Amino acid sequence: MMKTQSRTIEPAHREAAERELIAARAELSSLGSAASPSRIERALERVQAAQRALAA
Repeated sequence: MMKTQSRTIEPAHREAAERELIAARAELSSLGSAASPSRIERALERVQAAQRALAA
């Protein structure tokens, strides 16, 4: 059985990840109904990546 270690994010990296999540959410919320599906998908992927960075 593999042991998993919980990683601690350095404060500067955490702040950067939080800023990225805020920016990604703002980008996603700014997209209107005319946005292409691929554009919406990229914005969602950006939000998810930022969330994963904070959860690590």
